[in-house]
Amino acid sequence: MIRPLFLFFTLALSGLPAFSQEPAQLAENDSKFDTLAIQHRGRIKPFLSFAQEITTSICGRSTVSIPKMGKIGCRQLTLSIWLNPKGWENQPILLVEDPALRRELNLQENSRLFSPRQLSTLPKLAELTRQAELSRSSGTQAETLPLAAAAQTVSLRIRLFASLVSGDAFRVIPPPSGSSVDAPWSFPRVPFSLDQLLEQQKSGNFFRPKIQLEVAYLKFHPFRWAWVSWLVAAIFLLIAGQDSKHRLVSWGRNLAYLGLLLLLAGFAARIWIAGRPPVTNMYESILWVAFGAALFAVIFSKRHRCTIYLLAASPVVILSLVASDLQPAVLDPSLNPLVPVLRSNFWLTIHVLTITLSYGAFALATGLAHFLIIRSFRTHSLPSADDSWVLHLYRCLQIGVLLLAIGVILGGVWANYSWGRFWDWDPKETWALIALLAYVILLHGRLGGWWGGYGLAVGSIASFLTILMAWYGVNFVLGKGLHSYGFGNGGQLYVGLFALLEIAFLAFALLRRPVTATSSALKPN
Repeated sequence: MIRPLFLFFTLALSGLPAFSQEPAQLAENDSKFDTLAIQHRGRIKPFLSFAQEITTSICGRSTVSIPKMGKIGCRQLTLSIWLNPKGWENQPILLVEDPALRRELNLQENSRLFSPRQLSTLPKLAELTRQAELSRSSGTQAETLPLAAAAQTVSLRIRLFASLVSGDAFRVIPPPSGSSVDAPWSFPRVPFSLDQLLEQQKSGNFFRPKIQLEVAYLKFHPFRWAWVSWLVAAIFLLIAGQDSKHRLVSWGRNLAYLGLLLLLAGFAARIWIAGRPPVTNMYESILWVAFGAALFAVIFSKRHRCTIYLLAASPVVILSLVASDLQPAVLDPSLNPLVPVLRSNFWLTIHVLTITLSYGAFALATGLAHFLIIRSFRTHSLPSADDSWVLHLYRCLQIGVLLLAIGVILGGVWANYSWGRFWDWDPKETWALIALLAYVILLHGRLGGWWGGYGLAVGSIASFLTILMAWYGVNFVLGKGLHSYGFGNGGQLYVGLFALLEIAFLAFALLRRPVTATSSALKPN
């Protein structure tokens, strides 16, 4: 039986000190502890990584603005709560993201951050959390589940805050020498100061290579520089326009290539640090799709000496990387170990990487389709059969269909290996098949003469909405099926808005469809 609500919150906040009205004391923002090796979520990691993860988990961002204190980074916030917790229970640092939940709890509408003390005294929050736990344990989908799930997330943040205050959030790794302790322990039981512990870890070369690489990866943030590089490249290429001899063309190409190298460097660092392929969550999936779009764009642009591929890939790469960078509460960037079902499974790794690589090809095709339709608006004419832009679009669709078909087949192989059957109409399987059939029909329609280049462009955008459903909708909207390790919550508003904008663009494209065709192919630079 679920514990009563008052007992639930009593246990959740049992590690908190007595409530105090005194302002929280800030620890020194000292970066020397960034490389302190600790154990958290099943792996050894630097303190900086833990600080970013815990701050994002409870605040929704890696930085937080607190009244009378200003903007505080993850390092300073974590050290302050960990080493000097008095008064922090009164500070507005816990995120309540769902507006409906804020209304239900009678919280201030124009605020998203609230104090642990305020939230822990709300009986309605405990009741909604209890409903979510009952629903999950019974396997039913109650009508109140979305609101209850949001309440459960907030309750988890309260528990995380309590565990950080009590010192149970992670374990400090014992130094390699000079200590009689042979297992990790929480900080309140550490017989050394942080400075002593850090020095002993350094002198013993304790996990240094990976720890230092992870800290460098977190501070440099290669994926952020990648989208900046692609953004500047797109600006240069747009300024150059159709002039292939413009001096900005080479600058744009080189910056796009640099952006691809930064993506490769980021993936290489994550794979070596985590010791696994990037197949864990939606964050890594989005990064891989951006990488796929960038990779195909660079290959095709060099093969066909055409910058339109780079221009078409730019919005895909930029939007994907910006979304992954600005939504850490929804898209978890943590380097967590694989869940048990995903470990030591070759077919699953190949299946996931192939499927998401096909999404990159389709995303690039969608970018090309937008450029093709917009160009048709400007020229007031339909593209001809031998239009080079149509051929570019067709190549991307062919690559995407090939990869998606292989990915679906490999998914069946993995399903047989893991669950003893090749196919069972799981929502993820069903929508992957729907997406594949949508693109197969699109390609066959062009070969059969059902539509020309303009119809191919319109169909590419429409078909990508099925990819969006198979990729995001099943995991974040439906939340059903055997692929539960990929489920998540959040971002529905932004994805829904994107889908509505695409539908509106398609409606406009069909209503304003030109009636004349060009007589010859246009040759973009």
